[in-house]
Amino acid sequence: MINRVAPVLSTSRLFQDVPVEKLPGLLKSVDAKFEEYSDGNIVRHQGDIYDALIIVAEGSLEARIDDSTGRGMTVEHFRAPSAVATAVLISSNPVLPVNLIARENVTLVCIGTKNIFSLFSREPGVLKAYMADAGDKVKYLAEKVRLLRFGSLRQRIAGHLLALAAEQGTNHPRWRYGREQTADLLGVARPSLSRELSLMVQEGLIESMDRNHVRIRSSRLKLLLEEG
Repeated sequence: MINRVAPVLSTSRLFQDVPVEKLPGLLKSVDAKFEEYSDGNIVRHQGDIYDALIIVAEGSLEARIDDSTGRGMTVEHFRAPSAVATAVLISSNPVLPVNLIARENVTLVCIGTKNIFSLFSREPGVLKAYMADAGDKVKYLAEKVRLLRFGSLRQRIAGHLLALAAEQGTNHPRWRYGREQTADLLGVARPSLSRELSLMVQEGLIESMDRNHVRIRSSRLKLLLEEG
């Protein structure tokens, strides 16, 4: 199993500075465990103690908040190869705020908290990447919460694009996330996001867009947000 997932993990943010030939030995040294789940199974429950870092090596996980009535909201998807809830693991109260649900057949690598800190001391590059990932996840969730105040998908898109433009100082900003992660951010499926973006281009709210950049009409997007 280690030899199967090592090439995938070597492309992850966490292990980007670790030579792929070194990774199997490193995983053995931190007593990495492997778990496999089929599509739809709950991997961890909301409220569980998060005492081992989960890294998605194959497949993906849906992070979902559910209430007592059974209603819920998808917060994020973790797709291979990515680390799950890095900020939670090192918090003072490491309790998962979400259910983690397998989407597709999933292979996970799990490293206990004590062994993670041992890994950090031996591989400073992993520590640096881990802290960057934790910080970026906090920013991502803060942006998601900010956008929830807008009632429609179109307004959420406008709010996000205007934030990108202000941050980068241009009406031709670079997308911060890929299309799937942007859809997660806005709380919709990717096809719904693509349809709405195409309509916004047709109506002149967006001048043009490609995989990396989008050119916006900021004055028109601001008027859209003022509509309430």
